[in-house]
Amino acid sequence: MRVQNLNCLTLVVCKLWCSVLNKLTLLNPLKIMEKGKKKYNLYTDSERMSYIREYLSSPESKYQFCKRIGVCCKVLNYWLVKYQIEDKVMKSCEKTTESSVVSAAMAELQKELSLLRAENRKLQSALADESLSHEACEELINLAESTYHIKVRKNSDAK
Repeated sequence: MRVQNLNCLTLVVCKLWCSVLNKLTLLNPLKIMEKGKKKYNLYTDSERMSYIREYLSSPESKYQFCKRIGVCCKVLNYWLVKYQIEDKVMKSCEKTTESSVVSAAMAELQKELSLLRAENRKLQSALADESLSHEACEELINLAESTYHIKVRKNSDAK
């Protein structure tokens, strides 16, 4: 029973699809026929080799070069394999040197950061010691003034 329903359903879908296609082809048969045809360019061996030489000598990436000349990247890859030509290396050497320079700079910055953090800890410790020393002096002055009734602090109003 399910198989019959499935066959009926596929038959209905096929009929619908055919009617839609018929309407489309009746409306504009030329456009549909144009879309169905693909244009293939045939290149001679000399043209292929000149394109390969141009690609290898240009600073462009494979994608940029193929886009500029209107050839698919797979076609260029096929030509390179067919003529047993090695593909150019796109700045991988520069990237490795750049990455080594970046990693060296990062290591230097991390070293500087650790030195600055150590100096910061040292200065915070010195500040804490000085603030304790200042509080001790203030307390001694307060104690001397209250015990001996002598004004030790400088009078800020006096000129």
